[in-house]
Amino acid sequence: MKRKTYILIGLLLISAIVFVVIYTKSLRKLPYEADVSDIEIEPLQINRFEKVLFNINPFKLRQELDPYIEKYKFFLGDEIDNPLAKRQLYDYITDPAIIDLYNETMIIFPDLNNLEEELTEAFTYYSYHFPENEIPETYSYVSGLDISNPIKYNRQNLAIALDTYLGEDFKKYTKIGIPKYQLMKRSPEFITRDVIYTIAKNKTENNFNPETLIEHMIYKGIKLYFLDCMMPHTHDTIKIAYTSKQEKWMKHNQGHVWSYILNNELLFSSNRSKINNFITDAPFTAAFSRKSPPRVAVWIGWQIVREYMRRNSDVELNELIHKTDAENILVKSRYKP
Repeated sequence: MKRKTYILIGLLLISAIVFVVIYTKSLRKLPYEADVSDIEIEPLQINRFEKVLFNINPFKLRQELDPYIEKYKFFLGDEIDNPLAKRQLYDYITDPAIIDLYNETMIIFPDLNNLEEELTEAFTYYSYHFPENEIPETYSYVSGLDISNPIKYNRQNLAIALDTYLGEDFKKYTKIGIPKYQLMKRSPEFITRDVIYTIAKNKTENNFNPETLIEHMIYKGIKLYFLDCMMPHTHDTIKIAYTSKQEKWMKHNQGHVWSYILNNELLFSSNRSKINNFITDAPFTAAFSRKSPPRVAVWIGWQIVREYMRRNSDVELNELIHKTDAENILVKSRYKP
């Protein structure tokens, strides 16, 4: 009798443990985290154009590039035999400043294994949400500090300017005039974020023509929600490019910010100058303290979209990126900070 009792107690304990494990996992799973257990893609490999380019003999440029012309057509195009194009390429790979930049890049990025793993995970989620879309052929290169355009994307091809992600302490960034508050985004951990955000922009920019503040908030919020779906395990500070202190301030003061927007009748304003104060990058938001983060309205727009999707679980991401009625999303989100 005692033995049966012990067996029963043991079974009950095992059942309880299993329940707790399953329940805990369900609590940890975010509402925008899709089940991709059935999605299989080829591990993403990044073709390193910079390694090819800076390891050829510049005096035998055409001859040594010949085996790579088809593979790197995205960069070399059809003009490789154009004398002017060849001269420009020669000048580029023999420029001491560019060579130095390449060497600095190779110190930070001797390999791209971690980045390839991150992108493979992100594109696995991408394949779940957009199964009809191809995963782009991916390249890295040295751009000569093209900070304004670090990611190039055209649906079939994706190119990452590695020299624009050498870390916030890389001295050449300040020398070319990058403001201190923007240096954080020049760190390697922002590459995957910027890749996915560029794709989000590509998929949404033809659908939206925002004029009022709420339209800008929702449009930018949708792009950040796109990041949520492709990078569910990435911290929010990376997605919106905030420090932990800025994120903490935003969470603590979101009610105050929302009240300020409403009380000053900014939500439906189309005054671009006023709108920019709340959606563009800056050291802080001038309407609040110097401890406040920039882009406070973008952060709130993101939370509105999150709430909308949480309350409307039947809406797929592919539908969301085509929804242009910002007021409808706001109302249906029932956002209350």
